[in-house]
Amino acid sequence: MSAPADDLHSAWAQLFAASLAQCGVAQAVISPGSRSTPLALALAAQLPSTVLHDERVAAFFALGQARASGRPSVVLATSGTAPGHWLPAAMEAREAGLPLLLLSADRPWEVQQAQASQTVDQVHLFGRHANAYFELGVPDAHPAALRAVPRIAAQAVLATLYPLAGAVQINAHFRKPLEPQPSSGQEPWRARLQALLRAGAPRLLAPQAAPHPQAVAQLVVQVRSAPRGVLVAGPLPLFQVAELRRAVQRFLVASGYVLLAEATSQLRFGLDASAQPACCGAFDALLREPALRQRLRPQLALEIGAPAVSAQWLAWIDGDEAPARLVLPGERPADPAGGAQAMLLGPVADLLDAAAAQLRALPRSDDERRAGTAYRQRWQAAEAAAWTARGQGGGPDKAPDAVDDTALHEHDIAPLLRAALPAGALLAVGNSSPVRDLDHDLAPDTRPLGLLHQRGAAGIDGLVAGAAGARSVSQPPLALLLGDVSLLHDAGGLAAAAAVPGPLAIVVVNNDGGRIFERLPLGRDPSVAQARERLFVTPHGGAFDGLAATWGLGYRRVDTAAALAAALALALVAERAMLIEACPAPGGSARRAALLAAMAGAAEVATRA
Repeated sequence: MSAPADDLHSAWAQLFAASLAQCGVAQAVISPGSRSTPLALALAAQLPSTVLHDERVAAFFALGQARASGRPSVVLATSGTAPGHWLPAAMEAREAGLPLLLLSADRPWEVQQAQASQTVDQVHLFGRHANAYFELGVPDAHPAALRAVPRIAAQAVLATLYPLAGAVQINAHFRKPLEPQPSSGQEPWRARLQALLRAGAPRLLAPQAAPHPQAVAQLVVQVRSAPRGVLVAGPLPLFQVAELRRAVQRFLVASGYVLLAEATSQLRFGLDASAQPACCGAFDALLREPALRQRLRPQLALEIGAPAVSAQWLAWIDGDEAPARLVLPGERPADPAGGAQAMLLGPVADLLDAAAAQLRALPRSDDERRAGTAYRQRWQAAEAAAWTARGQGGGPDKAPDAVDDTALHEHDIAPLLRAALPAGALLAVGNSSPVRDLDHDLAPDTRPLGLLHQRGAAGIDGLVAGAAGARSVSQPPLALLLGDVSLLHDAGGLAAAAAVPGPLAIVVVNNDGGRIFERLPLGRDPSVAQARERLFVTPHGGAFDGLAATWGLGYRRVDTAAALAAALALALVAERAMLIEACPAPGGSARRAALLAAMAGAAEVATRA
């Protein structure tokens, strides 16, 4: 029989894949397997697809795509333990508020609970870490069953985005034969299925969120009564960054507040030159000095985005001397310290814009303006003195220290990376030390830089895979800065990096273990020095050239500033990903402590007047 291979299984999968594409799914990430055969063929025919063997890597790759684009990708795996590897990504998707569609193939109902091969309970596999769960069932020619396929696709895509973005699982059952089968083309269900394909999936549009008028009113009243204030920006998403920057700049002008911007807030880099003087990036270092903390204490602190990474800020607001606070976290509540006067939910940019408009109509008195101006100048003096002491006061193109053949230090790496990245580039940063070093080593500047940060659950899972996923849906170039333990944890992610063409600079700081533990109270306790090294720092003594070779990546090992600068110049124009193993001189934790003390000390002196 020469009829087309469009049996019910294949047609059912094709209808579902087409419906996903019509509902806004832009990418498919597929892990090979047998039970998922109909869906794999259908998705690959309908969507741009990436094939990755490791299901955990695949899920974080898709999450990276969502982090860069704001759109869900669909991830497909076969039955059994395969979809279980998605759990860490599902957890991150929920905590980070990122859309992720997890499509698990499954065995039919009659072999469940019967010790059939590769058959486990896949129902609600991710529990409360998933926004929703949908059963696609076994392909069925009944008209109602056919009509349900595009509806379920539309509902599932909507559930990844609304009311809160996160992961959604769809479980699809198939009986053998799984491969396309010859067909007469005369089956009664065929006309109905073709009509559904022509009609397309139903449109399900989420309602537009808007700031509550009472939230705007409370924000305006409290800002109006507190001329000495700060806007503390924690991690914020990359998508819609232009609207966010415009709204923050309008609010800073209208309120006269100081912006304390973490690197991952999207606000430390790329503000207009007129707004840049209000932006302070050294605040974590400054708050280490008790006297300075008292001089810089605001009447009101507004926190926007996810909770700040800064340990000093978090310790301050958790203590008895915490300033009055309002939290503007976006769509999900966020106040781990507790004690905020209110959480004003809703789109951050719209809330700040609405408040700015009302504040402009309520000019302050001369005394209030003078108080606000003096307060801002105190912050600006502290900020300038701190970066001068740090040796990074000349902006993004300034050499971090001496770009020469002397030994590379950990505090050189982020400035060298910043100097190498052109305006509008993307920088993904890992958790643990790298994100904190970024805050301590990079002064604010006006050249745009987009930050990607896996801050939802703050784990080290899938950092390489996530960066590769972001690169697959972004314009070049993109760089990733992460630690050696993170790379060891996601060595499989290098396969994802190899699957993505174009420049992707993976900079791994190989200081032989988790050196962040040397910065914690544990690191200052000599009684546990030996246990700390073995159980927490966990030195591995390895290098990464073999991993790069396995996946055909470019590779450079660097131990001087000049070598790192040269390697970055190559990586950011390469046609494939490059792994740069940056090997800094020992003693980075002690040097970091000295730098932070110098920054705080210089700022304290500058603000005594």
